[in-house]
Amino acid sequence: MPVANGYAAIRAAVLASVDRAFAERVHLAPMAKGRADPKRQTSEVQGVLRTGGGDEVNLAGGYASEWRSRVAVGKAELHIDRSAFPGVVFNTGDKVRAVSRPGQPWFEVLRVDDRGDTRLVLMLGEV
Repeated sequence: MPVANGYAAIRAAVLASVDRAFAERVHLAPMAKGRADPKRQTSEVQGVLRTGGGDEVNLAGGYASEWRSRVAVGKAELHIDRSAFPGVVFNTGDKVRAVSRPGQPWFEVLRVDDRGDTRLVLMLGEV
């Protein structure tokens, strides 16, 4: 089908363009029960890492202003081209280090979304 082939080519071109402009190098530290996982190797991948502004929430998880205790929450997402790194496996609890950023911050994988056809999306929390 020409339409499907055209769509796939356009999608691949857009994916490659986004990665050329925004992807950065990140280091994966596989973890198992809070310790380094000896069954999986550390690796480096390229991905688009977007960090949030660090929302403030009350201890109950809402945004109500009447609470006195508030916690800063650092959230991030890492979008990885599945076809570029087919053998790399991410699990909840793994650590990811943004080696291209100042201070090389660490993040923990909170959730893995592997249902997309082009991107593996990791929901991250600051460590």
